[in-house]
Amino acid sequence: GLSGAQALNYTLSAVSATDLADITAKSVTPAVVANNKVYDGNTNATLSSLTLTGVVSPDVVTLTNSAAGFASATVGTGKTVTAIGLGLSGAAAGNYTLSAVSATDLADITAKTVTPAVVANDKVYDGNTNATLSSLTLTGVVAPDVVTLTSSAASFASATVRSEERRVGKE
Repeated sequence: GLSGAQALNYTLSAVSATDLADITAKSVTPAVVANNKVYDGNTNATLSSLTLTGVVSPDVVTLTNSAAGFASATVGTGKTVTAIGLGLSGAAAGNYTLSAVSATDLADITAKTVTPAVVANDKVYDGNTNATLSSLTLTGVVAPDVVTLTSSAASFASATVRSEERRVGKE
């Protein structure tokens, strides 16, 4: 249609007009949620959630990733986890582009529980509870970590003659 003070002096030669223009992919923002883990000697991380902000409803677009890892393998709280190799999948994925190729979250690495074992030496009655240990070992240490069980003291439960009555005192 035409409008304006002199619009009645004109007529359109066609009821439509065309031109070429581009529709560009919409940028979407990736977000991840990382899981806490028990120390295992490596930086591998798992993700419980991968989400996108900015997808037009009802489009089906999902966030994918190739790997996720902690910045270091050591125990700590609030450690940075980075998801890399992010991509898009789904029926409408071609209509979108990622605003970033990685995403981060914070998660914890907690200490691994190890099991101590000791071997106490037999002794002849001497009136005290002092004991000596011939072996102190740990089960559950992650290879190649070097962790040694130490004990500052070992004692029998009682100084009287008995069998199988050994215990470790302090670490």
